[in-house]
Amino acid sequence: MGGACGTEFAPASLIENERVIAVTAEPPEAVPGQPVTLTPLVVSQSGEMVEGASGYRATWWRCPDGDSDALGDYAQCTDPSERVELSTSVPFVDTVPLDLFGDLQAAAASGTLPSDKVLGAILGYWRVVSVTVRAGERSVEALKRVPVFLPVALGDVDEQLAELDVHVKDDGTTVPPNTNPTLSAVALHEGSATGATVTSVKTDGTYFLEPIYDERTLEDYLSLKVDFAGLDLSDPEALRDVPLEDLLTRFEKVQRCEIPTFSWFVTHGSVRRDTTIDEGVIDRVFDERGVDCPEVEGEERVAPVQYTPPVDDEPVPADGVVRGWVVLRDGRGGTATRAFSFRLE
Repeated sequence: MGGACGTEFAPASLIENERVIAVTAEPPEAVPGQPVTLTPLVVSQSGEMVEGASGYRATWWRCPDGDSDALGDYAQCTDPSERVELSTSVPFVDTVPLDLFGDLQAAAASGTLPSDKVLGAILGYWRVVSVTVRAGERSVEALKRVPVFLPVALGDVDEQLAELDVHVKDDGTTVPPNTNPTLSAVALHEGSATGATVTSVKTDGTYFLEPIYDERTLEDYLSLKVDFAGLDLSDPEALRDVPLEDLLTRFEKVQRCEIPTFSWFVTHGSVRRDTTIDEGVIDRVFDERGVDCPEVEGEERVAPVQYTPPVDDEPVPADGVVRGWVVLRDGRGGTATRAFSFRLE
């Protein structure tokens, strides 16, 4: 028997020192040979930080090419000393290797992809790029996973895979690549989520933060349910020996819809939840389009979050301004960010 005492940790939503709260990729979905622009959002209690001598310094890196499996790069390098440094620029432009899925011309000529490349080609390959940010004596790390798909239809390189192509609908029309959502503002409401919009808060008040975003940018898409039972994804040699017929039986194409999630961050006070989800878009957006989204299980979750100003002995901003940020994610790589602030009376 034993006992231990623990430290009460601050919530993830509270910004107490330098943090990387998001990395945005443009475009959020790529193909081999395509450049992807990566931009970190670095914040502190004084606001958004900029790259440079008076702000932060960034180093972009990847694990060695060998640190990967059939579906993507490793987020943690097997040997940290073998990290491959890429750049110190902000933003950083990463170009996806042309041969990520092997020799596509040879695959088209033979009518089949190598077995160790098939899973990544079907489901999308996660290319991982990491960044180390240094501000003064503090160092923090973040990463971005960019989904990469074939530059051509699956059926163009292997006819047997045509029915699994998530970029082709059953009627033959093409599903376009993902785009980033648009987040324009954050509204501060007093009393309730639909209360009056205000620009300042009182310590004894009740407030709600509401993300304002363009619902028209939300997209419906196709995805694949897959059964990996019995497959060793980390062993390319073993995957090469798996018959394609066995792989094909493991997939099922399903309809999906982007349900936005919002991650909240504030420098002072607190939010009731670190993350909120706007499930109402199924009724407001996708039902109107005639898209059959998966049903919401349980009580529908909403986008606004309750905000509580600093109380009792909690610290207050020296200049009287509470700063915050919200990060919108579409669930498949798309990201948008927005800063906000309000005065504490």
